[in-house]
Amino acid sequence: MNDVTQDERGLRELIQAGCFRAAVNLTGQLLTIYGQGAGRAGHPSKHTVHSIQLWFTRFALLVKLRSFSLAEVESEPFGDLDHPDLYFQFYPELYGGRVGSMVPFAFRLLLAELPQYLTKHQEALNRLHALLATVRKILCNLEAGLCEDGSPAELSLSDRNESKKLWASREARVLHSIVNCALYEKDYSLAVQVLELLLNGREWGSHHKRALQSTLGRVYLQLGDVAGAEKNFALARELRQRQSSTGGSAASDLRDLIDRGLMAVAQNAFQEAYDYFSKAYTLDASNIMLLNNMGVCLLYLGQLKEALSLLEGAVNNNPIQGLHESLLLNVCTLYELESSYCNQKKLGMLRLMSRYKGDGVGVACLKLQM
Repeated sequence: MNDVTQDERGLRELIQAGCFRAAVNLTGQLLTIYGQGAGRAGHPSKHTVHSIQLWFTRFALLVKLRSFSLAEVESEPFGDLDHPDLYFQFYPELYGGRVGSMVPFAFRLLLAELPQYLTKHQEALNRLHALLATVRKILCNLEAGLCEDGSPAELSLSDRNESKKLWASREARVLHSIVNCALYEKDYSLAVQVLELLLNGREWGSHHKRALQSTLGRVYLQLGDVAGAEKNFALARELRQRQSSTGGSAASDLRDLIDRGLMAVAQNAFQEAYDYFSKAYTLDASNIMLLNNMGVCLLYLGQLKEALSLLEGAVNNNPIQGLHESLLLNVCTLYELESSYCNQKKLGMLRLMSRYKGDGVGVACLKLQM
């Protein structure tokens, strides 16, 4: 931390380098400038746009580091982020006649999602639905010819349309967070309901609608409903064909190949799945998870050495992307299947992590037995 400037520039450099723990420490130092941070609970202080952004950065880093309990404790004084001192009009000497909240929407979404990581899924859903209700109230105000806060102030047509577009995108972001929370809890029925609401709730472009349809198919696969998954994948293919009729390519694209590969896995057709993932990899050689899927297929085809060679190559040839937790977990599982003397190879992966990765990857994926 002492190797960078003690300001926002230094903070950005630490984050870009993956030094997330040092970045958390630096946010703590920067917050003391505002009389906030450790040991300052209950003391008077003034919020600014800058201090709020520092808190947002700090909480995002704590979540990245899986320090969920600490993030929860530090976020408690903020409550529902609706305290008077979090609004511009609380500081007329600083912001003049500016009105509204200083808290970014992404900050609200982050704190709404936080309880799910502490197994408080219902609390997370309650917070997300409360946020969704606020967003929809703002959209209703805009549709009624009012400002976002319900005041009768006039907005130009272009400003009103831009605001509607912004808040509609935020509505979609909250719904996506609800889907993620449901999947985290393995509440697939709720995830399906919300995805169907997203699909039918508004007019999407064909590309976005197809992505949602494909996602719904993948959720049905997790649910074990292969027929439901195939139906949604077929609908996604129809949308692709419509795109191709308006100038796009008629050949199978990346999303379609992955969908077909996942369906083949669900039907235990691992050679077919491997072929689909291999074709997809030729379209996107930067997608490391395609190699991960190919390795899993090879394992189920009884080709352990080939699977291990493929996944080790993915890590060694591109360690920046290859040192991904899911892929590392599979590599280390294959090491255990290959030999009882696997710790040395796992330690080799740990050395790669220390060289190429910062604090963002958990070493638990290496399954080290010390």
